[in-house]
Amino acid sequence: MFVYNACGGVSNHEKAVADMFYAIKDHLDVPIQKKDGSKKITLSSALKDRMESGKSKGVYTYPEASEFKDWNTDGNKYLKEWVGDFDETRWIQITVENIFANGPAVAQEHKQTNAILFGYFPHGLPFVFGGDGTNYKDVYWIFYAPLTTKAGEAKGIDKNGYHLSAYRDRDQNGALGAFIGSKITDGTLEIIPGDDEEIPELKYTSIP
Repeated sequence: MFVYNACGGVSNHEKAVADMFYAIKDHLDVPIQKKDGSKKITLSSALKDRMESGKSKGVYTYPEASEFKDWNTDGNKYLKEWVGDFDETRWIQITVENIFANGPAVAQEHKQTNAILFGYFPHGLPFVFGGDGTNYKDVYWIFYAPLTTKAGEAKGIDKNGYHLSAYRDRDQNGALGAFIGSKITDGTLEIIPGDDEEIPELKYTSIP
């Protein structure tokens, strides 16, 4: 985790990104709970079926984003559901289909999973995201995708882990240019950040 000091070192923009990163991670790490706020864990019917058939011993799977239809329908859907309180004048979220190379996946349809991109535009959202900003300086991206670990592969369970990482938009084009995926052989993560810059302190991947 970042350590901030009054003398600088980490910008306010980067602190905002770190805060969002951990807000998303906190949501993902909390077990499924009843809507009434109780601590009792509830199981989906699919998970109950797997447990009853002996294929699972309480393995938790992580959400995969649905298809992105349009901005009015799906824009900021997961920011609203997962985070709730965020600055809509600076943060946006979109879904990108089949972008994460999920090497150890059990089922063929999970060899590539949908990713969610959370974008931070501190100087105003661009037109494509409903704003009128044209300044792409200090833009950041947070990338999330569910993945299958080697342990999940061995148990026949897909999407039992996830990857979350943050990037500086170094080329200032307002987009994330990075290849992110897990290797088939050992499930370890491979990141090729392209023209953008990975933030090492803001990266989490479920243990292979």
